Amino acid sequence: MRQPKKWFLIIIFSIISTGGFSQSEDELGSWFIYNEFFNITPKIEVFFESQLRTYEIFSNPETFFLRPYFNYNVTKQLQTGIGIEYHKTWTYDQNADNKVSANEIRYTLQAMLFQKVDRVAIQHRYRYEFRDVDQDFLQRMRYRLQLTIPINNNAIKQGTVFFNLFNEFLIDTKPELMLSQDRVYGAFGYQFTEYLNFQVGYMAVFRSTTTHSRLQFFLTHKFFFYN
Repeated sequence: MRQPKKWFLIIIFSIISTGGFSQSEDELGSWFIYNEFFNITPKIEVFFESQLRTYEIFSNPETFFLRPYFNYNVTKQLQTGIGIEYHKTWTYDQNADNKVSANEIRYTLQAMLFQKVDRVAIQHRYRYEFRDVDQDFLQRMRYRLQLTIPINNNAIKQGTVFFNLFNEFLIDTKPELMLSQDRVYGAFGYQFTEYLNFQVGYMAVFRSTTTHSRLQFFLTHKFFFYN
């Protein structure tokens, strides 16, 4: 049991060190997330995600996007993927009185590594993004470390309450190299069935000049076309 405690302390320290409990500089907002996994074969998976993000809880839209992904399981520990996304984002102008919108098409390459230390599931996600934001061409790389810890069972199965933690760094690479965001997230979830779970959590999004606080409501479902 020493290893899971070690990983838990590392993540908690990371949250504290990045200021995860500092006061937000704007209103408490929300993210509503739906994930659907279509497992075609043991090797091939189609992943579909949709999100609605708001500046305030249940109101004042910030972002809406659709994200289909095509994944290939190289091994049980390694998955690769490619995706295309559509984003609609509303931001405030310099006077903070009016909102302006932007459209983005995003092409993404992704690799995920999976580990297991006792009951703790560890996920490393590496992502590179090619972004077309209203004809402004940008690029960004991302790294996320995530830990999922079942609380009342030794593994995630029906009836399990679990705790989910992650820290993700987003680094712009074009037009210039710079850290654009650091996202820290903690949530409790419940596994309703083998294929369906729900999470409620809090995310702090750190930017160069602001810190955003967001509640997250996260529904995930998996569908298998094979036994």
